[in-house]
Amino acid sequence: MLKDLGSPSRSTSARSSTSTRSAFRSAGETPLRSAGTPREVRRRRSVLALVVLACFTLIVLDARRSAGSPLEPVREAAAAVFGPLESTATSARQPVDDLRDRFAEMDRLKSENEKLKQENEDLTRQLDTSDYARSRAQELDKLLKIAPQYTMTPARVIGIGSAQTFSHTLTIDAGTADGVRTDMTVLNGTGLVGRVVRTTQGTATVLLIGDRNSTVGGRLNSTLALGFVSGRGDVAGTLDYKLVDPKARPKVGDRIVTWGSSDDAPYVPGVPIGVVASVTPNEGALGSTATIKPYVDPTRIDTVGVVTGPPARPPRQQLTGKGN
Repeated sequence: MLKDLGSPSRSTSARSSTSTRSAFRSAGETPLRSAGTPREVRRRRSVLALVVLACFTLIVLDARRSAGSPLEPVREAAAAVFGPLESTATSARQPVDDLRDRFAEMDRLKSENEKLKQENEDLTRQLDTSDYARSRAQELDKLLKIAPQYTMTPARVIGIGSAQTFSHTLTIDAGTADGVRTDMTVLNGTGLVGRVVRTTQGTATVLLIGDRNSTVGGRLNSTLALGFVSGRGDVAGTLDYKLVDPKARPKVGDRIVTWGSSDDAPYVPGVPIGVVASVTPNEGALGSTATIKPYVDPTRIDTVGVVTGPPARPPRQQLTGKGN
C-alpha cells in the first residue's frame, strides 16, 4: 500500500527535475546567442569599411593617369579580353543599324518626293491657269480691235456639235438672259465665226461659216467685188467664193470681208472672213470661183463675241451740188 503511494511521488519529482534542467538549458543558450550577435555585426562592418577603403585607394591611384599606375596592367588585360568581344558585337550590330538607317532614309526620301511632286503639280496648274487667263485676255482685246464700233457680249465655247448631225455648230455660254438672239453675228479676235441659230436662257447654238448650210455675202477688199461665201462641211472649214460679176477675177492673197445683211442680221458688214487660196475660172452666169482659207480655225475657238447691237447711226451728211 505504502509502496504504491510512493511511486507517483518519484515519478512526479523526476518530471519536475527534467523540466527544471530544460528550463536552465534554454535559459543558458539564449544568452550565448545574444552575446554573439554584436560580434558578427562588427565583423561585417569591418569588412565593408575595408572594401570601401580599398575602392577609394584604387580610385586615388588611378586618378594620376600615369604609366606607373598599378591599375594599368588590369586595364590592359580587361581591354585585351573585352576589346575583341566589343568589336565583334559592334560589327554584328552594324548591319542592323545600317538597315534601320536605310529604311529611315527611304521614308524621308519618299516623303520629300511626294512633297516635291505636289508642289510641281501646283505650279503646273498655276502655269496652265495663267496661260489660259492670258489667252482669254488677249482674245477679248482682239475682239475690241476687230469690231470696235459694235456692242458685243463675250462668251466662251462650252460644246461642239457631234459628227452624227453632219453640221458644224458650237454651243456658247451666253443666251437670252445676256441679250443673245437668233440671227446675230458671232466673231472672235481673228474674224467671222458664224451666226446664232438657237438660244436658251443661258446658252446659244452657233452655226459655223464652214457648214454646208451656211452662206455669207463677201466682198473683195481690193476691188469691192461682191460674191457669196459658202461652206464645204469639212473639218478645216474651207470655203468657196463665187463672184457675182462674171468679169471679176480675184487673185490669190485677196482678203474678203462681209458686206452685211439687211438690219445687220444675220451678218454685220466689215468682218474679216478669209483670204483667197486659189482661183478656178468658171463658165456660166457667175464669174470665177475661189477657194478661201478662213481666218478662224474652227478647231481652235474658245472666246467669242456676239454682236448684240450695232453702233448708233450718226446723222448722214447730205450732198448738195453747187449751181453755176
